[in-house]
Amino acid sequence: MRFSTLAGAFGLATLAVAVGALIAVWSRPPTIVAATDSSPVRQITVVGKGDAKAAPDTASVQLGVQSEAETARQALTDNNTQMQAMIAKLKELGVADKDIQTSNINIYPRYDDKGRDVLGYQVSNTVTVTIRNISQTGELLDKVVDAGANSVLGISFMIDQPSQLEQTAREAAIRDARARAEAMAKTSNSALGQVLSITENIGATPPPVYPMARAELAADAAGSVPVQSGEQTINAQVQITFELR
Repeated sequence: MRFSTLAGAFGLATLAVAVGALIAVWSRPPTIVAATDSSPVRQITVVGKGDAKAAPDTASVQLGVQSEAETARQALTDNNTQMQAMIAKLKELGVADKDIQTSNINIYPRYDDKGRDVLGYQVSNTVTVTIRNISQTGELLDKVVDAGANSVLGISFMIDQPSQLEQTAREAAIRDARARAEAMAKTSNSALGQVLSITENIGATPPPVYPMARAELAADAAGSVPVQSGEQTINAQVQITFELR
């Protein structure tokens, strides 16, 4: 009898726990699931282009000295003397040390027509010079020839601080992109919304390199070397994605 009483009590306790659990579940507030709009955002992607032009303010030129002698030692000694005189003239004309950089040195034998006997040796030394006072370019070339330079490998022009031109080109590219997008949106009976993304690509049109004679230059040429720097263009391109309404 005692065993039946205990079993009955245990069963009643289990039933009470189960009923309590059901009441707790029923009394819990309902979970609300927010409805989401899964429809894709209508959008349009366009590319805009812009540019800005300005006269270059900096020139870069390669100046060199070529020397020839019966021995390599003598050719190098002669070349060093001429090169030192040329560099001294560059500094005298206001070119800073940081704007003179050695770019090439060569020592090679000169053979006879049959290519067997060495007739002598040639030495060439070339420096790249940055000219920041661009109006001085012609005069500088003329005077370094007087000082010993006898080869000019080429000259190019650039804009030293292009950030303002880049900004002007960027703004023009954005205006162009928006105009293109508005025209296409109008054609499709839509309107532009907010900008969803934008990327850009900015660069300068490569400055032309004007070849100049590598052969010996006449030291007694009349007047300064005529140099025309022309105009340089900074290009910008943007890709913009607009929301389409």
